[in-house]
Amino acid sequence: MAHLLLIDDHPLVQVALEAALAKAPIPLSLSAVENEQAACQLLQQRCVQLVILDISLPESDGLELLKLLKRRFPALPVLIYSAQSERLYMQLAQAAGAAGYVIKSQSMPQLLSAILAVLGGQTVFPAELAAAASGGLPLTSKEQQVLSLLVRGFSNLQIAQQLHISNKTVSTHKKNILVKTGASSVVDLAALWKAQH
Repeated sequence: MAHLLLIDDHPLVQVALEAALAKAPIPLSLSAVENEQAACQLLQQRCVQLVILDISLPESDGLELLKLLKRRFPALPVLIYSAQSERLYMQLAQAAGAAGYVIKSQSMPQLLSAILAVLGGQTVFPAELAAAASGGLPLTSKEQQVLSLLVRGFSNLQIAQQLHISNKTVSTHKKNILVKTGASSVVDLAALWKAQH
């Protein structure tokens, strides 16, 4: 029997997930904890085949917890189950080692399907992220240069001087980068860059 660990601070999620697991084609059991400390403690005591993690925990940063889990238990797959539907969060989770990402607005059967896929060794990410990752919206070489300077703290004017292009062209590249990555600010871009490099 595969044992799953749910890390989520909402008790109703546990109840709904237990009901969905009862319909699984293979036997699955579930433990649930509400925070990082309880999760680490349980993982030391019990063999778990999959962690289901909400990245919006009240007392800790779920993405940092994901990174911690992947450092301590590198072979343990982690499936993100979050209300955060922005592509940036999905990209950050994927870069940090998540095996999948399911948005809480999706149905329980979809979550169960993702759980079974991850237990089977697959990765499960929303189609829009897969399209972007497979070249749906690749950055041009100039956009990559602009991005690399942006995340190092260069201003638009400094980037324009460095790359011998106009300030307006830098602004256009910056806008395109934000659209293609799903980031909403340069701070988000820096976080994404850091997670991937």
